[in-house]
Amino acid sequence: MKLNQIHSSSVHLCVSLFLLTCSVTNAANKPNVILILADDQGWNALSTQMDPNELGSGSTYYQTPRLAKLAAQGMRFSQAYSPAPTCSPTRHSLQFGRSPASLKIFGADGIRNIDATDRESLANILKRIHPDYVCAHLGKWHIGRSPNALGYDVSDGNTGNGTGNSKDPNDPKLIFDLSKRANEFMEKQVQAGKPFYLQISHYANHLKYQARKETIKKYETEHADKVTQYQNSPLWAAMNENLDTGIGMVLDKIDELGIADNTYVIYTADNGYESKKDFNKPVHDRGYYKAFPQRSHKYHVSEGGIRVPFIVRGPGITPNTHSSVPVVGTDIFATVMDIAGGYDQIPTRVEGASLLDHLRSSGNNPVHRKDPFLVFKHSKPAIPHDIAIIQGDYKLIKDIDTGKMFLFNLKKDIGESHDLTDEQPELAGHMYEAMTAYFKRFGWDETQIETKERRRPKN
Repeated sequence: MKLNQIHSSSVHLCVSLFLLTCSVTNAANKPNVILILADDQGWNALSTQMDPNELGSGSTYYQTPRLAKLAAQGMRFSQAYSPAPTCSPTRHSLQFGRSPASLKIFGADGIRNIDATDRESLANILKRIHPDYVCAHLGKWHIGRSPNALGYDVSDGNTGNGTGNSKDPNDPKLIFDLSKRANEFMEKQVQAGKPFYLQISHYANHLKYQARKETIKKYETEHADKVTQYQNSPLWAAMNENLDTGIGMVLDKIDELGIADNTYVIYTADNGYESKKDFNKPVHDRGYYKAFPQRSHKYHVSEGGIRVPFIVRGPGITPNTHSSVPVVGTDIFATVMDIAGGYDQIPTRVEGASLLDHLRSSGNNPVHRKDPFLVFKHSKPAIPHDIAIIQGDYKLIKDIDTGKMFLFNLKKDIGESHDLTDEQPELAGHMYEAMTAYFKRFGWDETQIETKERRRPKN
């Protein structure tokens, strides 16, 4: 081969390597997003307060040091909600950025015939924004369509409403197996120079409860003096701490891989604490349990059923900041798209708002929503029908079975104990009109009885 041919070949090789390097670098520079979803974890289940000014927004009994550190590194939201007070509707909402009502899931679980196409899902849209994204879902699924159909390249498949109960006493609820496999996925993508979206949907803290024996013993002994009237189960506390430890494994791996400066971590839960107490009681008769000072628990649109932890850490987010702006799990969809640089490609039916500008401004810039309120509904056989709207400081609940409405000022009355409907009837009327108009948009009103709604399997 002649010298000039050798030189020409070398140049072409160098150019090809340069372009390949640039391609990998550009892909790697796209931010990674990790969504960690806890199951049945109430607002005050962490040892860090969601609201720095509200002692009851954190636990003095439950120990979650890794999540406390995550909160100190990012922004925590003190008025964050799950899209629904039960599991499956929330999980559908996360994948499509829309409320269960918008998806025509009116309180039922495990729905297959939702009002959405696979192309509108989070992972499918994200990969259209940037084809280099690799998407994974590990853990509990409980959605009517398969992870593959919704765009996940790696998944555990359709795990349904599994409990994640483990035969390994050192791996309760498969917490550590999930974390280990999440770490392996991240490492593989970093080595390949691929940006990724990873959702880790934990089985903890869903029934049946499991925890490491040594952790249970710790709550029976050295933490025994920290029990309260409402938070007093060593088993539940230990499981909650084991979950925190597993999450710490993922956070440590992010540091080890050197991707913390280019990775957003979002932490939240699918609904409030599990409990069957007050199952059939109307709004005003529901009691206080783990979520105290909030009323009630999962299955109800009272604050204890829908207000959950919500923490975001990532590039441009000032550490140890707090926001009292109302946010909801449906906001995660638009936020992820905004992070990936594809805000303009969000489907028109998406309702969730991007939180990115709010996060990067230390909470100073507003969150812009299509509707200036959040709406919730739950119904199933043998449980009262609840509908609720939250706007500003106020929340209106209607117990459809009794026909009674309740208006609360959440800023002054987080326990929903002082009904203001007689004192502020005009406000209650306006909020009720906005709520019912919202539901009518999607083909539902209060005249529809449970038998007309989709059947819900056991939860």
